[in-house]
Amino acid sequence: MTPLTHRFAAAALAALLLSPGTAGAQTAALESQRQAVFAQLLSAPADRTLMLQYARLSVQLRDFEAAAATLERFVDLDPGNTGARIELAIAYFSLGAYDVAEYHLAAAAASGALTPEQAERVATYRDEAAGRNQPSQFSGRVAIGQAWLREADTSGTFGTAELDWRIDMGGPHAAEWLTQLSFSSYVPGEQSFGERQIARLRTGPEFRLVGEVHGPRLQPYLELTAFRDDSFGFGDYNAAALGFAYQNPHNAFWTSYADVQVGRAEADAAFGQDFDFHEASFGASYRPSRDTRIRGTLRWRVEDSDFQMLTTHGLRVEALHSFDTGLSLLPRRWELRGFAQRDYLEFDYGGGFSDEAIDTAYGGGLRAFVTEDLFLEARGSRLKREFDYGFTQEETVYSLQIGWEF
Repeated sequence: MTPLTHRFAAAALAALLLSPGTAGAQTAALESQRQAVFAQLLSAPADRTLMLQYARLSVQLRDFEAAAATLERFVDLDPGNTGARIELAIAYFSLGAYDVAEYHLAAAAASGALTPEQAERVATYRDEAAGRNQPSQFSGRVAIGQAWLREADTSGTFGTAELDWRIDMGGPHAAEWLTQLSFSSYVPGEQSFGERQIARLRTGPEFRLVGEVHGPRLQPYLELTAFRDDSFGFGDYNAAALGFAYQNPHNAFWTSYADVQVGRAEADAAFGQDFDFHEASFGASYRPSRDTRIRGTLRWRVEDSDFQMLTTHGLRVEALHSFDTGLSLLPRRWELRGFAQRDYLEFDYGGGFSDEAIDTAYGGGLRAFVTEDLFLEARGSRLKREFDYGFTQEETVYSLQIGWEF
């Protein structure tokens, strides 16, 4: 990678990670507009034009509760306004109230006054609402492509697959049994020090304590992992762990989360080492607008074997920004992604012998949707490992994938 390319990649990542400032200013401006409209509504509470303005600004601010409440009043005043009823249904859909959303979508469809565009929109949301109300739901994505390692001038497969299966368990706390299966293959070439393949299965009940979109969710789980480190196989292992995951969407902007687990790993190679491990991660995500999400995670992990104790702690920051392409032929918004990560590794061999290493990684990508479900994704990343005794490994990886969401 040339110095110019390095500077361009760093600038692109900085633009993503610093976007909360810009998005925050946009949010403040929208909130100021909404407050001005609200002040006018106080003196003219039945003004439908002001109601629609307030509802639209609330949707832009992701305050769907306020949008739904305002649109309910609007529909009471003008029950034949199909456009307002559709927007009300979408607000309830965004809140996870799929039964209420379906009611208003059905009323809009039965009106006979929909334009072709509105009819298509209503049909799409009705299908999605019906799917989310099923007692058993599947969702996921699959992507496969090619990765290139610049330093070694090699290439290899690069792919991911994720599947979520939710079973409605009923009860007052919106309990679901959630099973997640994932697989990732990062094999850009035999010279890559980061080469690995991971298959993971996590399953357990998830409880929403308040039964709504916002509020804490708790999941005790069992997790099984198969890890393949590199072509030599020294680091290969199979592991089982018991864990506890917490997630709390406090509001439309902030979500906090945590995950703790303890387990045992058995080596899948003659010279490998069995080890016990425990791990904890804590983080938060911030959505300053509908288009932007920032996520930061602190992670700590200890692996204890007869040969060594490995302690890893680090920080990862991710950013995602979606945008319209301006091309009417493309049905989905595109997504620009970036990340930066720093991990500190401490190796304790006993008897006073130890070593340290620092892993640094950063990169970004563009996911371009060509249909509602099909996408192309280009990625680039830079990895660096620095050992305490002065040895350094570096690699630059590019990849191109085709994927499908379902």
